[in-house]
Amino acid sequence: MALQDYETALVTGASSGIGAAVVRALCAAGKKVHAVARRQDRLDALAAETGCIPHVLDLRDQAALYDTLGALDVDILINNAGLGRGFEDFTTTPAADIDVTIQVNVLAALHVVRACVGGMKERQRGHIFNIGSVAGLYPVNSAVYGASKGAVHLMSQNLRVELAGTGIRVTEICPGRIETEFFETAFDDDEAKAKFTKGFNIMQPEDISDAIMYAADAPWRVNVGLIEMTPTEQYLGGGNITPVPGR
Repeated sequence: MALQDYETALVTGASSGIGAAVVRALCAAGKKVHAVARRQDRLDALAAETGCIPHVLDLRDQAALYDTLGALDVDILINNAGLGRGFEDFTTTPAADIDVTIQVNVLAALHVVRACVGGMKERQRGHIFNIGSVAGLYPVNSAVYGASKGAVHLMSQNLRVELAGTGIRVTEICPGRIETEFFETAFDDDEAKAKFTKGFNIMQPEDISDAIMYAADAPWRVNVGLIEMTPTEQYLGGGNITPVPGR
């Protein structure tokens, strides 16, 4: 199944950033796109621009998630909704930040797939895109967020095994730093935000949507399992050793 063989798509976290960019790309490709997010004003504006079908939904509301998404026929799922609370010192991270990060990045991601995959199996076609992160592949000093995206990575790897023989493809996209609203919610401190977004050219949401469209348009015999993307000037690993006081 190349992109031309798919009819419908569902994008979570669609009101900004990667989600909005991929909604635009899929609508431009002639797909019927269901756009899911919490902010109605943003969704309404996106629907007016692209023709997508808006669904105002908090994915932490499990009953509403299944009521809304379970009723849709979805060929392409862009499992994108996520946030980055808990990026700072784990020992002082508020318990509420840990909970909301796991609820959105892990639990909601799992339930979104579960709500959509049954119909894909019945039709014997579909493509699941899970938006992970390089933080789920490498140590990057974010125990909570890294743990949540590590879960997304293994979910994607194991879905590939579970769905073998169903005609469903699974792709995980693992980006580095992107110019989105992510860092606005990840940090309360402006200086901390600046450390992650300044100093070199970071990626744009359209860079990620281009990768998604590439993988979706591959011939059916090809499953692009994982795409790792970073800005040219961002590298992973290395760093200085911090000595323990008194040793």
